[in-house]
Amino acid sequence: MISEILKADTKILHDRVEAKFNSKRIFDGTFSLNDYRNLILYNYLFLKNFEDAVFASISEPNAEELNLENRRKLSLIEKDLEFLNLEKSAVPILPEVKNEAEAFGILYIMEGSTLGGNMIAKQLSKNPDFYEVPFNYFRCYGDKTGSYWKNFKEVMDRQITQEFEDDCISGAQKAYQFLLDLSL
Repeated sequence: MISEILKADTKILHDRVEAKFNSKRIFDGTFSLNDYRNLILYNYLFLKNFEDAVFASISEPNAEELNLENRRKLSLIEKDLEFLNLEKSAVPILPEVKNEAEAFGILYIMEGSTLGGNMIAKQLSKNPDFYEVPFNYFRCYGDKTGSYWKNFKEVMDRQITQEFEDDCISGAQKAYQFLLDLSL
């Protein structure tokens, strides 16, 4: 299944992105509000550059099965930017999404960050520095996070056949590389 292949083939990139975002500090209690601002800004730039292109590349039947329009997160992260008094800057990359398989690979990173974001919000909300933070982006699916992730993986695993696995992997790698190449 492509979801298992993606997890294995992008583990190194995933670990490098987590290191860049100081993710270990989230769980040891040393993650600062400034670290959080950077994390939100990086995720904003990622969504700003990829969300529309990826969503436009998903076929209508798959979009319906995924309830894709309810997975848009750009407006939610913009609320977090506003709360944190951060400007909506943009890196005008205008990425090209080659095909639906590549879009699924990028969406795998988007949806995976939502799954991880739920854990991040839960952990950070224990820290007094974060008591007022609304976590609009990281709590976007609320109690539906698990079912949304399961639905996404089921659709992707069914739709991405062996002939399109390389494009899907390429999409996930493109997403991670974008995040790694960003600098503030």
